[in-house]
Amino acid sequence: MIVFKPLAARAAPIQSTGLIGWMRLNLFSNIINSVVTLLIAGLLLMTLPDLIDWLFIKATYTGESQDVCNPDGACWVFVNAWSKQFFYGSYPLESLWRINLSLFVLFVVVAGSNFLPKNLRYPITVPALLFMPFIGLALIDGRLFGLEYVATDYWGGFSLNVLLAAASIIVSFPLSFLWVLGRQSNMPFIKTVCVILIEFFRGVPVLALFFMGSVMLPLFFAQGINIDKLIRVWIVLVLFMSGYMAEVFRGGFQAVPAGQYEAADSLGLSYWHKTLLILLPQVIKVAMPNILATFVMLFKNTTFLLIIGIFEMLATVQTALSNSNWLGGHATEGYLFVGFIFWICCFSMSMMSSSIEKKLNKSNV
Repeated sequence: MIVFKPLAARAAPIQSTGLIGWMRLNLFSNIINSVVTLLIAGLLLMTLPDLIDWLFIKATYTGESQDVCNPDGACWVFVNAWSKQFFYGSYPLESLWRINLSLFVLFVVVAGSNFLPKNLRYPITVPALLFMPFIGLALIDGRLFGLEYVATDYWGGFSLNVLLAAASIIVSFPLSFLWVLGRQSNMPFIKTVCVILIEFFRGVPVLALFFMGSVMLPLFFAQGINIDKLIRVWIVLVLFMSGYMAEVFRGGFQAVPAGQYEAADSLGLSYWHKTLLILLPQVIKVAMPNILATFVMLFKNTTFLLIIGIFEMLATVQTALSNSNWLGGHATEGYLFVGFIFWICCFSMSMMSSSIEKKLNKSNV
């Protein structure tokens, strides 16, 4: 009697696995890719050694003034000396714990949405996100909590970029959702108003909106009423973000199959139950990449605030470069530092979005 004995599985060819396999597949898959890879490798070999030498090897890291800096390397002493202003602006040193606490609470609230159990995620995270911007700004202001008042003229630096962007994103999220529902409404007046708002704030350049909020918006208030410039800018950012987010949501609604609407109607669900329980989760899942792109765009657009005299991080760097004690031409170090910080934040947002997309993707389950 002949017994069939299968041979042991052979290992995959060495040239198709590991680093060699990855390089063959991604860098040398054809002649064109091979030529481009070699050209890029040659360019990196020509520039990277000198760049690393200037950035790290010959750089100066410690000192009190620019006199100690090596002229052949980067002067990171400039960044170190102005680090407090870069991150906190002119906020009083003894009250920095308020900003740190606000940023920590923001991080905990955002991270909690990924780690809380599903039955607690929405009841806790959603209210916390909605109230967090107001509580954080009130804590930094101080008056509501009986602390020493710090005027917005002293707010600034990277913390202002983060808090303004977070407050604008969180408030504009539900507002933009209402706008897109109004745009899809069968009521002509509501639909017309929402279309005008969306197209106006999406079509006008953000710099023009900043100037309008800084100069023209006070004209619409009654005499004697003075709204702080930072509040006016925040309102502009919220409306600007809402216009873009409304279009992102509209694309998500169009991607939801018509059968979902019909199934919800057949169950007898009300308009808001259908929208919030059936459609919204699918819209967010479909539109998540575009939602993240809009968040990143708004976060980077906060640097435009320097045009109207608000000392966010980039404006603080420009102020430091004009200081009489630092006129040695350290713009490269300052702008590299700003770019690196913003890249870290945007990359972290991208990783968080990828994690959320994987959790929302149930197609392989």
